[in-house]
Amino acid sequence: MRHFIGFTFLMVASVVFTQSLLAQGLPAGVTPQMVQQLQSMSPAQQQALAKQFGGQLPTTIVEVPGVNVGSVGTPLTQPSAPPATKPASEPSEVKLKAAARYGRSLFDQNVSTFAPTDDAPVPETYRLGVGDQLVVQLFGKENEQLVLQVDRNGDVVFPRLGSITLAGLTFEDARELLKARVTQQLIGVEAVLSMGRLRAIGIFIAGEVRVPGAYSVSALTTVTQALFQAGGVTNIGSLRNIQVRRQGVSVATFDAYDLLMRGDAVNDIRLQTGDVVFVPPYGGVAEVAGEVKRPMVYELAGGETVADLLAMAGSFTQQAYPKLAVLTRLSNQGALPTVESLDLYDSSTLTSSVINGDVLRVPATGGQLGNVVTLKGAVNRGGAFGWRAGLRVSDIISDNRTDLKREADLSFALIVSYKNALLDIEVKQFSLVDAMQGPQSDADPILREFDQILVFSLPDLEGEEASGTDTRGRLLAPILAKLRAQAREDEPVQTVSVSGAVQAPGSYPLFEGTTVSSLVRAAGGLLDAAYLESTELRQLREQRGGEILVSYREINLNDALDNSTDYTLASRDHLTVRQIPDWNPQESVVIAGEVEFPGTYLIQPGETLADVIERAGGLTEDAFAEGAVFTRVEIARKEAERARAFSREIRTNYASRMLTEETANASLAELVEVTAALDQFEGNGRLLIDLPLALTGSKAADLQVEDGDKLVIPMYNPTVTVVGEVMESRSHSHDSNYSVKDYIGLSAGLTVRADDSAIYVVKANGSVASLDSGWWRFDTAKVQVEPGDTIVVPVNTQYKESLATWRDVTAILYQGLVSIAVVAAL
Repeated sequence: MRHFIGFTFLMVASVVFTQSLLAQGLPAGVTPQMVQQLQSMSPAQQQALAKQFGGQLPTTIVEVPGVNVGSVGTPLTQPSAPPATKPASEPSEVKLKAAARYGRSLFDQNVSTFAPTDDAPVPETYRLGVGDQLVVQLFGKENEQLVLQVDRNGDVVFPRLGSITLAGLTFEDARELLKARVTQQLIGVEAVLSMGRLRAIGIFIAGEVRVPGAYSVSALTTVTQALFQAGGVTNIGSLRNIQVRRQGVSVATFDAYDLLMRGDAVNDIRLQTGDVVFVPPYGGVAEVAGEVKRPMVYELAGGETVADLLAMAGSFTQQAYPKLAVLTRLSNQGALPTVESLDLYDSSTLTSSVINGDVLRVPATGGQLGNVVTLKGAVNRGGAFGWRAGLRVSDIISDNRTDLKREADLSFALIVSYKNALLDIEVKQFSLVDAMQGPQSDADPILREFDQILVFSLPDLEGEEASGTDTRGRLLAPILAKLRAQAREDEPVQTVSVSGAVQAPGSYPLFEGTTVSSLVRAAGGLLDAAYLESTELRQLREQRGGEILVSYREINLNDALDNSTDYTLASRDHLTVRQIPDWNPQESVVIAGEVEFPGTYLIQPGETLADVIERAGGLTEDAFAEGAVFTRVEIARKEAERARAFSREIRTNYASRMLTEETANASLAELVEVTAALDQFEGNGRLLIDLPLALTGSKAADLQVEDGDKLVIPMYNPTVTVVGEVMESRSHSHDSNYSVKDYIGLSAGLTVRADDSAIYVVKANGSVASLDSGWWRFDTAKVQVEPGDTIVVPVNTQYKESLATWRDVTAILYQGLVSIAVVAAL
């Protein structure tokens, strides 16, 4: 008996799960009730039962038409690949365009929102068929719930009412019929009916779909829901000619674009058992590109016009320029594609037909604005402003405190206008002060469409406040370039230039009525050093035969600026504003140390050291004039340049030795240390002077001072310092009877590395006394060691040969340190 039950179970399972037995009906001994009982079990229970009888069920259930199961929508024939994977046999589309075809993503299962229809509301027009279930709730004298299923004869068996035929009736008619029968035959009982589980129907999906084949689906399934189950259309599948065939006759054609673009689902009909959903290849496509709301490739159903194609693309964007659209059309004879310009504002163009392969491109406007004027420069609200007839500057700039930046030049501004169809420009100068103080007057210029208003910064404030504002050069550069580009034989370039003692020298546009005074205002005004009595105006005039005549004129700027005698300028005129000779109103020197009134003193041309010391009240009683340190900026700069050049020479020599495999006397670390010190050496700028002699009135010793000079006069220093290769580097009290040997002896003598033949003395004034003889003969030498002197004992070059190459390094750095030490001691 157990074996019979196991055999029966496996037979039932084979009916439910094996496609090869579907067409054979139920095997002998297997009743529909047995199938339903098996299907009522959970998948886990089914697998456990199969395992108990030595079998195993497939994990994917294939439903039997007419037999209700737990879910619908599974293909009756299992695909060789999952639905999400494109079948290997699927034909690949010939990609005419890179853009995606509109609507293809509708059936993309990765983003699909499709859900099974088992629990969907049943419309009243739904027609009942074999396998449908009705749920009847009785209440009144009797309370009972009945589940009625339409059998193969189309009837339901209603307890106490008998068999009632419902197949073919709509759900509404069946409900009214059953309610009437209950009311008539069961006195005191009322019925409420609803649909239970719906029957499954078998359909076939064919053509260009991802997974074609037979499917068992809900009786409420529509065309789109069936396509969802089949994974959607392939690359070449049509979205506009989806056909539903019933018993060999086409009963509906579904256009997915009706649903996607207009929300029209009229032809998305409900399928019936045996229906075939067929998706043919698309007939043609056209692309819309450029400035449309939905640039894509669109499928053509036939008979579309340019207007239809634009409607599918959602019409134009705000940046579109439809007047110059371009239509590219392929040739059927294999010739080159043709290009045609279209005016999409023309109604006749919109009615033109579109064919397969057409590409319609809608260009952009290019960003050019109309009905506009532009404000640039030192303003708080720059950019585009709406233009109207009669618009003036004061309508845009009315208050210099709110509309302009603090550094704005109120005396000079420009208006740049187009003057002809060639887009040549002309320039007009005006005063912002006059425009704001005299609105609606002649001083307040009337603006034209596309005008540009340029507001400049005062040149002396550009670096301080105008970091985010365009300077004169940047604002004028495109204007000057355009003026040069539009120059012709009969119209010379409309520019003039100015150099010399003005705030902003350079080239400027030549506008109507340009004069010497207006050019000076354009350049930001004069410098303090400007020499007004004599200014040079150079003029170029072309003579007959192409000869250029150059003339020079001397102008008094005083007369030009007060408008008593001003000069009108022409193309290429150049104004040179001379500077007052030896003008140095801010040049100064620093006098520090032992003078009566140390400080910074402004100087005038020709002043000398003695003159400035006299202005500082002269030397104090403690002044040590012999040790004065005088530095000059230019000398410091040259010293730094020489140090860097010496550093480069050292590196070059070292590299050359390495390349030629010569023995390098210095290690790389030593090389880096010395060259880094040279590279960082800024120079002290000390210039050797004989201040005591200069103060006696000697013109040879008394230097003329320059801007940035510094004189430091130390206090009397009665010491002598010994540094270098001695046992103890220290300072000693000066004794006029002591020699160099004595001071070295006071420093405990020389080290083993000392070079006794190269000892030298740095005098208090910075000069160096170099000695040729050995230090043991200094007693008889005529070298007088004076207060403030420094005795330097260098390293013996034979002790450390590498330092011989760079002996000058010690001298350069040491002399600098001596000067710095003197100044720091004050």
